[in-house]
Amino acid sequence: LVKGGGVRAGGFPTISIKANRFAIKDGDETQALMTPPAAPGQPALPMGCLEVVVVDANPALSHTYYEDEWVEGENKEPNCRSANGVTPDADVATKQAAVCAICPKYAWGSAISKLSGKPVRACHDSKQLAILSAGDLAYKMLGLQIKAGSLGNWGKYIQALSGRGYGVSTLVTNVTFDQTSNGVLQFTFNRFLTEAE
Repeated sequence: LVKGGGVRAGGFPTISIKANRFAIKDGDETQALMTPPAAPGQPALPMGCLEVVVVDANPALSHTYYEDEWVEGENKEPNCRSANGVTPDADVATKQAAVCAICPKYAWGSAISKLSGKPVRACHDSKQLAILSAGDLAYKMLGLQIKAGSLGNWGKYIQALSGRGYGVSTLVTNVTFDQTSNGVLQFTFNRFLTEAE
């Protein structure tokens, strides 16, 4: 990864994970993240591991509801969203309920997963992170959204760090894809930040 406004998606460039490939999405422009060729004449390959520093995280799970099926890469706004996981954001025109806990779209079974065929929520959970590239801490802040399928992996990682007394912002985290699933991220410890960093 070589290239603020809070931790809400949309405030700054974000990391896309479409088709298990990392890219930086900045407005309408998307730049694939590639690993330089290992030797002259060889092709660059898609970057398989991001080395990042998690600078901040929304303490709450964000909620996002799309009435129509959401397609990755589309820039359409969700029908309803909540950054705090408690109430819809103030600027949402089509609030589905006054509070998320009683919203019918946030109830289990309000949708059926197209992948598993099992009941799920029509309104999806995610965790919003603000990250920096470990290779260039002076580069601009980037947003990373951890979607529902990756939340368990994120929780286990944070729990493992907390159990040892480490804060996630004091170290470099490797972000990789689960090769058996589409869009599922894994998180592992890389190294501690130096005092200068």
